[in-house]
Amino acid sequence: MELAGGINQEDLKLFLQEADEQIQLLDEDIIRLEKEAANPELLQEIFRAAHTLKGSSAMVGHQRMSELAHAMENVLDGLRKGTLAVGPSVVDALLHGLDMMRLLRKELVQADAPATDITTALKELAAVMQGDGTAAETSGSKAGTLALGEEARAKIEKARQEGKRVYRLVVALDKESSWASVRCFQIIQELSALVEIVASHPSREEIESGNAGFDLQLVVTAGCTDSEIMKVLNGVPEIASIAIGDLTATDAPGKETVNRGTAGGEKPQGREETTRISQSVRVDVTRLDTLMEQVGELVIGRNQISQISRMLANKYHDDDLVQSLNDCVAQMSKIVSMLQQDVMSIRLLPIEIVFNTLPRLVRDVARKLNKKVDFIIEGQETEVDRSVIEHLKDPLMHLLRNAVDHGIEPPEERLASGKPETGTVCLSAYHHEDNIIITLQDDGRGIDPKKIRQSAVKKGLLTAEAAERLSDEEAINLIFASGFSTAQKVTDLSGRGVGLDVVKTNVELLGGSVAVTSEAGRGTTFTLTLPLTLAIIPALLVDIGGAICAVPLSSIVESNKLKVQDIKTVRGREVTMFRGNVLPLLRLEEIFGWSDDAGENAGAEYVVVVKYAGSQVGLVVDALLEQQELVVKSLDHFVGGSNGITGASILGDGRVVLILDVASLVRNSVMERRLRAVEENCPGDEVPLLEGVG
Repeated sequence: MELAGGINQEDLKLFLQEADEQIQLLDEDIIRLEKEAANPELLQEIFRAAHTLKGSSAMVGHQRMSELAHAMENVLDGLRKGTLAVGPSVVDALLHGLDMMRLLRKELVQADAPATDITTALKELAAVMQGDGTAAETSGSKAGTLALGEEARAKIEKARQEGKRVYRLVVALDKESSWASVRCFQIIQELSALVEIVASHPSREEIESGNAGFDLQLVVTAGCTDSEIMKVLNGVPEIASIAIGDLTATDAPGKETVNRGTAGGEKPQGREETTRISQSVRVDVTRLDTLMEQVGELVIGRNQISQISRMLANKYHDDDLVQSLNDCVAQMSKIVSMLQQDVMSIRLLPIEIVFNTLPRLVRDVARKLNKKVDFIIEGQETEVDRSVIEHLKDPLMHLLRNAVDHGIEPPEERLASGKPETGTVCLSAYHHEDNIIITLQDDGRGIDPKKIRQSAVKKGLLTAEAAERLSDEEAINLIFASGFSTAQKVTDLSGRGVGLDVVKTNVELLGGSVAVTSEAGRGTTFTLTLPLTLAIIPALLVDIGGAICAVPLSSIVESNKLKVQDIKTVRGREVTMFRGNVLPLLRLEEIFGWSDDAGENAGAEYVVVVKYAGSQVGLVVDALLEQQELVVKSLDHFVGGSNGITGASILGDGRVVLILDVASLVRNSVMERRLRAVEENCPGDEVPLLEGVG
C-alpha cells in the first residue's frame, strides 16, 4: 500500500512500534472493561489509545486504519458520556475492530498481504452506536442504555451556567435482593432531597411499576460534592457497588473529568499515570543477544585467567608479583560477575508480556462454548529471561484452552452440582530458588482417572490389564501422551489428541517440568517449573570415567559419598537408601557408553541426588570437583545430540564440559522402572504400548 508523502522507513518503524503498543494496550483494557464497566479511568485510557492510533495512522497515510480507529473512538466516546452502556455486544464490536487493526498493521510490513476489508467491522460499530443489541449485561442482569434527550441536555447546560456539577451515577444492587424496584425507588427518593435527577434508566415510571432490574443509572445536577452523594447512597441497603463520574466540563466542551467511588470506599484499579519523563530507551533485542554472548565469552575468559592465577599461586606462592596478580584477578572477577548480573537483569522481562495476551483467549473460548469464566491473573510482575519467556505463550495457550473447554462445566451443570455458575481459572507465577513456578488452577470438573484409563485402552495406548495396574496419579499423567484425548468429538478447540503433549515437550526443551494434580469434581492444577535463564547456569562439576560433566544446581537435592555396602540390587537395578526411601541409581558411564568397566571404582564413588517432576534418582560419579557458573553452548548439529546431554560449556583450562539433561535422565529412569514392572506381569508383546507415556 502507498504511504503519505515524506514518510520514510524510519518514520514507518516508529509508527509500527507505537501501533503495537497501543493495539496491545487496547486488547488488554477492552477485556478489563467488561469486568470494570464502572471504571472511568480505564475507559479514558482506552479512548486515548484509540485516539492515538487514529492520529498516527492518518499521519502515515493509512486511511482505513484511521477510519476504523475513528469508528471505535465514537463508540468509546458514547461509553464515556453515558449514552451507551458496556455489554457483550459492545465489547465484541470493539474486539472485532481491534482484530481488523492487526490485519491493517500487517499490510504495512508484508508486501503480499491481502487488502483488509473493514466494512463489516464498521457496520458492527455503527450498529452499536444506533443501540442495536447494546442492552448491556452487567453481572448477569440487563443494565440498559441511559440516553439524554433535549430537555435533559438543557437542564445540564443551565446547571453548569449556575456553577453546579453534573454527575453520572451507576448503582449495582445485590443480585440476591428480592426488592430491586423498591431499592431503586428508595435511591431516587433519598437523592431527590440533595440533587436534581435529570435522567434515569430505568425510568421513574418503570421503577414505580415494579419493572426495575439490579442496575440503576442516573444523571444528576448538584451543588454538593460527590462524597455527600456517596454518604446518602451508602445509607441504602442491598447496594453492591457505586460508581460516580463527574461530567462537569471545565476546560472545553465535551471534555470530562472523572471521579469514581464505591460503596466500600475502594479506589479503581486503573493504571497508574505519571507525568515524569521516561528514563528508558528502546534497544533492539539482537543487540541484547549479542551483548549476552560477549559477556558469556568474558565469563569464560575470567574462568581461564582465574585458573592460571591459581596455578601460578601454587607454583610461586611466595612471589609478590604473583600475589598482586591474584588481587587483580579477584577484582576483575568481581567486576565481571557484576556485569554479568546487570546484563542478565536487562534481559529479564515481566511475565505479564505473555499473561496479558491471555484474557482475550479465555473470553473468546468461553463465549464460543457459552460458558461463564472468571479469569484471575496473579504475579504478572514476576521477571524471567527473554529466552524463556518467548517460549511460554504456546504452552500456556494450550493449557488455558484445555481448562475452559474440558475443565470448566457449562453454567447449568455447575448449578446442578452446587457450584456457582461462573467458573474460576487462576494463572499465577512466582520465583522459587533459581526457577520460576507457573500454576494454572481451575475449579472445574477435574480429571477422572477411571475415564483416563478407559480412553487410553480405547486408543490402544495401554491394555486393559496394564491400565488397571496404574495408580490414579499415573493414570492422570497419561494426558501428556501423544494422541491422547477424552473429547467425545473433534472440534476446532479439542479432540485431536494434540495439546498437552506439546506442552510437555516445549517445557522440557526449556529444561523445565510440568506436573498435574486433580480431584474429580473439584478442579485441576497444572504446575510448570522453568529455569529463570538459559544463558548462564550455576552447576556442579563431576568426574565420570575421566570425562568432566556438569549437573545444574537447580536440579540437585544433595550429594554424598557412596559406600559399596550401601548399594543393593532390586529387580536387576542398583538402588540405595536415601532419607528413608529407596533411591534408584544411574551409572552414567553405562548410559553414555564411556566405559565397559562400570563399577571398577566403586570403592571411591559419590552419588549426586537429582530431582525432576517429583521423582528422584542418584547419579553415580567418580568424583565431585567444584561449583562454577557455566556459559551454556548448544551442541552443533554436526556433533549430534545425545539423550541425557543438554549442551556444553568451556572450562578455564580450555576443556569442554558436557551439561547433563537431568529431566531426560530421571524420566528415562522412571520409564524403565514402569516397563520392568509391566514386563513382569504382561506378555512381552504388550510392553511397547507404553512407549511415550509417562
